[in-house]
Amino acid sequence: MINNKEKLIESIFLYLRKNDLDGHTTLYTIEEWKERGEDYLNDSEFVIISEGGLYSILNYGDCEDFYDLIESFGYFIEMGHSWSYGFYFDNKISGNDTSDEKTYSEKLKDERWQKKRDKVKERANYMCQDCGSKEALEVHHCYYKFGLEPWQYPFDSLRCLCRDCHKKRGKIEMELRVRMADLTSDELMIVSEFIYGGMKYYPIRKISELIERLNINEEDLEKELKNENILPKKHI
Repeated sequence: MINNKEKLIESIFLYLRKNDLDGHTTLYTIEEWKERGEDYLNDSEFVIISEGGLYSILNYGDCEDFYDLIESFGYFIEMGHSWSYGFYFDNKISGNDTSDEKTYSEKLKDERWQKKRDKVKERANYMCQDCGSKEALEVHHCYYKFGLEPWQYPFDSLRCLCRDCHKKRGKIEMELRVRMADLTSDELMIVSEFIYGGMKYYPIRKISELIERLNINEEDLEKELKNENILPKKHI
C-alpha cells in the first residue's frame, strides 16, 4: 500500500503540472501535517493544500477527472477547509487486488480498465480523435509509467483512436522519445514549454509555419538575418 501511495502522489502532481494546476500547491506527509497542530485530516495518509489551480477545480470547477484518478489507486479525498485535502485508502474501492499476478493482456480485461476505456470512447462521441473515423476504435495510452495499471492514468492521457491512427501515433511517439536522446534536460524543458505554451494555445497552422521557418538551411537563414539587419554571432 505504501508503494501505491507513492505512485498516487507522483500521478497527482504529474496531472497537476500537465494541466497548469500545480501553482501554490504543497504536499504534507501525515507527520508533517500533524506538526501544524491542525484539528482535521489527522487520520489521513497525506495532505495536499492549495490556493491555486487545484483549489479552483475542487471548489468551483469540474473535478470528476481528478476524483477518478484518485479512486483508480483505491483512495478517496476529504476536505478539511476549502484549501486542504486529506487522502485516505479504502479497501472497498481497491477491492481484492491481485493485478500483480496478472499479465498485461489479462489486466486489459479488468472491469476497471473496461469501464475507463468505454468512458474515453463515449467522451470522444465514438469517433477517432485524430481522423474522425468511427471504425475499429481503440484507446491509446499517451505515456506509460512503470508500475501503473492500465486504469491508473488520468482521462486526459488517454485518446480514442481508430486502429490505423493508433499504430501511427505509437510510431510517432516512439520517434519523439528516440530524438529526445539528443537533447539535454534544459533543452527538453524548452520543448515542453513550447508544446504547452505554444501549440496548446495557438492555431496549428501558425505553429507549422513557425517550424517551417526554423527548418530553413543555413544559407537561407543567413540571407534572412542580413535582410533583417541581424547577423549570426560568427559574423559579429
